[in-house]
Amino acid sequence: MKERYLLGIFYILTGILAILIAPAFSGAGMQAFENASDISNSFAYLLMILGFTAAILVIIRLKKSLIKPLFYFLLFITYFYGFFPFTGILSVIPSSVLLYLLVRTRHWMVVNISAVIVGATVTAIFGISMEPLPVIVLLVTLALYDYMAVYKTKHMLTLADSISEMKIPVLFIIPGKERDAMMGVGDAVMPNILVVSGFIFGSCIIQPFVTFISGIAGLFLLLRMVEKSKKAHPGLPILNFSVIAGYIAGLALCKIL
Repeated sequence: MKERYLLGIFYILTGILAILIAPAFSGAGMQAFENASDISNSFAYLLMILGFTAAILVIIRLKKSLIKPLFYFLLFITYFYGFFPFTGILSVIPSSVLLYLLVRTRHWMVVNISAVIVGATVTAIFGISMEPLPVIVLLVTLALYDYMAVYKTKHMLTLADSISEMKIPVLFIIPGKERDAMMGVGDAVMPNILVVSGFIFGSCIIQPFVTFISGIAGLFLLLRMVEKSKKAHPGLPILNFSVIAGYIAGLALCKIL
């Protein structure tokens, strides 16, 4: 299914938008952590992800009807933060309009546009909040977690199936004849955090550029693997290690040049 390669467009858009808005977020003081070099930030972020995932799985089992209102509330907050550095308190207007369109139509393009905004906002906030070393620690840890969550416990597959039915923008969706092609927004967010971090905290523009290109290459390798195997694969092991390799290569190029 060739449609799945179009998912690369949303990965690229998320990364580029995150880079563009990151300086404004930094100027507005939207950092999630005070000390950007603290390695413990990585584990704080991981605990947030684990806690949120566990809460969603519990809600799915006990009261699935609560999922949509919860996600819509969190989406509105994320929209608001995304627009705030540019429109201030008036961010409530575009945030409300976007949420209204999402609730009313749930068209796949509305879902994807919303997902890009959400993904870029989260990427920018955490990219300006952690220097590259804590980000790398986070990416390695999340790659291992994603592997376990897909192949061992398989709870990530349960989560993806439940959410995809609701057309909530935590997945990028490309409609297909046989089956929709989907990619988690987290697969675009996590690797691009390192790109933004290198852009904000680095001193050589080549490094984040090489990191970004390496992430894109990793994505198309992942999509090719999915196409050949016809089954779900954990995205972060390939994506995260691709951007880490790109970051190291970029540093080497900066020193040479």
